[in-house]
Amino acid sequence: MLAFSLAECMVACSSILLIVLLLTEILDWPQLFSWMENDYHLPAFSFGYAHPNGPHTWKDLYPESAGYNQSPINITTRLAVVVQPSEPLLWSNYNNGPLSMTIANDGHTVILRGLWTSTTWPQLQGGPLTDTYDFFNVLFHWGPSNEEGSEHTLDYARYPMELQIVHVKRGIKSPADAVALGAKDGIVIVSFFLQINEADNPYFDHIVSNLWRITCPGSKVCIPHFPLEWIFTPFDRDYYTYSGSLSQPPCSEIVTWIVQERAIAISPSQVNIRN
Repeated sequence: MLAFSLAECMVACSSILLIVLLLTEILDWPQLFSWMENDYHLPAFSFGYAHPNGPHTWKDLYPESAGYNQSPINITTRLAVVVQPSEPLLWSNYNNGPLSMTIANDGHTVILRGLWTSTTWPQLQGGPLTDTYDFFNVLFHWGPSNEEGSEHTLDYARYPMELQIVHVKRGIKSPADAVALGAKDGIVIVSFFLQINEADNPYFDHIVSNLWRITCPGSKVCIPHFPLEWIFTPFDRDYYTYSGSLSQPPCSEIVTWIVQERAIAISPSQVNIRN
């Protein structure tokens, strides 16, 4: 049996304390345990849509917002050029349910994300696209009333809401990486208008019923997961497309937009997502 004197115990304790202090100085503990943190963070620049920090101020920090191919746009249907792509749009794995799904509040909108395996991850190709694009997230855009919700307009008519499905080019991890790389064809956003109908759209229930949990900007929660095609219908032709930009800072002109004219029905109570 080992026996230690008081002096030896004090020396041992001092040595252990010294080692702990050294490790505290040397190791980057926040980095080591970053996987435990919420992976959603608010953007550094608090842009807005009102006078103090509205679109007219964005060019001061983001010069690309003064470019010639900015989004959103008005789509004038009688001036649209009819083009028959060599192949239809191909939506793959949008009927697959994810392993998990979250909604987040970034201070400006609601963001829907999911996690799939590498072989079941939703992807988009064909149509005007020359590469494969992986699903990244879904964004919802709305305004203070039913007359000013959507970002895009169709013959100057605005819809109550707009649903945008964001994709990034295969090999690029996120829209932020596409911006950093300056990838001119790095992002594809498929846009749907949402129109008010009397009946609830049951496919939006998992989102709408959990909005109360993300009232604080920066919050994110898990929700019951479901296949993405529950909230929109994939299409292979009859759409509008143009080369544009991100519709918020940094407004990089690296986006291929695909806009579907046929609106998704949603009830008046469900439009209260904006509240």
